[in-house]
Amino acid sequence: MKNYSSEIEQAGIGRTPQLCQDALIEMLEELFDGKKYAGQEGRKPLRIIRQDIDIPEEFDEEVDTDACAAPYIRVTMTGGEIPDDDSPQLVEFSLTICAYDTGTKREGFRDVANIKEDIIQRICTRPYFGGAFTILKPIAWAIQQDTSPPYYFAACVLTCTAPALTQDTELKGMV
Repeated sequence: MKNYSSEIEQAGIGRTPQLCQDALIEMLEELFDGKKYAGQEGRKPLRIIRQDIDIPEEFDEEVDTDACAAPYIRVTMTGGEIPDDDSPQLVEFSLTICAYDTGTKREGFRDVANIKEDIIQRICTRPYFGGAFTILKPIAWAIQQDTSPPYYFAACVLTCTAPALTQDTELKGMV
């Protein structure tokens, strides 16, 4: 995994949440590398999507073909805060997990539950990633309760720390 510390220094204020998102996506890509899950036209690698799923420009004729997104994890930056001058920036992410399964054995449900659990176990054993970021507890997760076959969903909500420039950082540069 890439060490984002030097990029954070180069980026300056306002871009470290995006670098945190980049590092989180890279961590997930490494975690799920080589694994396959329920998708259109069979089992296939998990797609990791930044922020939003592509919006189709025309009628989506690929909804039930291999060209469709599922299985995927959508990594959405939802907000954040800098609590005070002595704290890192807190960046909130929502991870939406989706699998697609037309079978009767609920493999799609099992896949989203297992993907969610792989993420939770990775975070609990190694909450640090990208050389500059940390995932804090509590970690919230949910499994979809309403049915929407052939799509199955789960989600995790994470709060990560990212470096924050403060007044003290500016003051040190002036001294």
